[in-house]
Amino acid sequence: MSGGTDEMATAPDATAAAQADDTPDASSGLGRRLQVLGWAARAGAADYGTVFTWKTWLLGWFVRMLAQVLFFTTIGDLLGPGQARYLLIGNAVALVALHGIFATASTTWELQNGTLPLLVASPSSPSLVLLGRSLFWLPDGVACGLGAVLILAPVADLRLTVARVALLAALLVLVAMTSYCLGLFLGSLVLTAADLRNVVSNAAFTVMMIVCGPEVPASAVGPVLGRIGDVLPLTHGLLAVREVLAGRAGTHTAGLAAWETLIGACWLAAALTVLTWRARRSRRDGAALFLS
Repeated sequence: MSGGTDEMATAPDATAAAQADDTPDASSGLGRRLQVLGWAARAGAADYGTVFTWKTWLLGWFVRMLAQVLFFTTIGDLLGPGQARYLLIGNAVALVALHGIFATASTTWELQNGTLPLLVASPSSPSLVLLGRSLFWLPDGVACGLGAVLILAPVADLRLTVARVALLAALLVLVAMTSYCLGLFLGSLVLTAADLRNVVSNAAFTVMMIVCGPEVPASAVGPVLGRIGDVLPLTHGLLAVREVLAGRAGTHTAGLAAWETLIGACWLAAALTVLTWRARRSRRDGAALFLS
């Protein structure tokens, strides 16, 4: 599943984002931070644009993602009534989380491109640059997950309404963001060990597939693994999606979404803490400019 991330490692980097702090339009601290984040996101989108056109994305990447969900949905159809629907929803939402976890690999691209020392030496925050660097994965993941549900719903006899699709889209955006926060945290840990980026991201996603409920209910994996799933993105967001698509959206669904948001915020705080600490350490004593 990690093959799509490495193809862009040689594309243009995000160092231009570091210059945003010096532009005259940024009149406040918040304005400067948003400008840095925006430039980083634009640089990441430019990277993505060197790999895919809308045609190659639709006929290549999206079809690949759709085939994966269809595979599990077909297995569910063989298992018994309701199983196709369960696996369709689980694997479609898991696709969204997968794209967020891709940030683990793309966070290391600045090191591969040789531009990470320049980010550390710049007056901007490397944490903000790296936060915005991989945001392009979010719309990609949401499009794949939502498209899979819409296209394969008839296969699993899943009834959709406009209201359900709207709530589904909102929850998929939430899952994308929370999973991205986890991916960014893992990326901060392997920032100077680029060879481990795909190992770590694949391991993390495998754990999520086991304990977060895409394939089997979280209760089926036991209390210990269930506790692990409780602190990971996807678990509560997926439960909320299942309630929405079953026509049971309510206060409990909102509570699940709130828990998903809180978990994502915690992973984001952890990621920014690690990135900020590493940047300060490098600026203070060299620390091989993130190279050790």
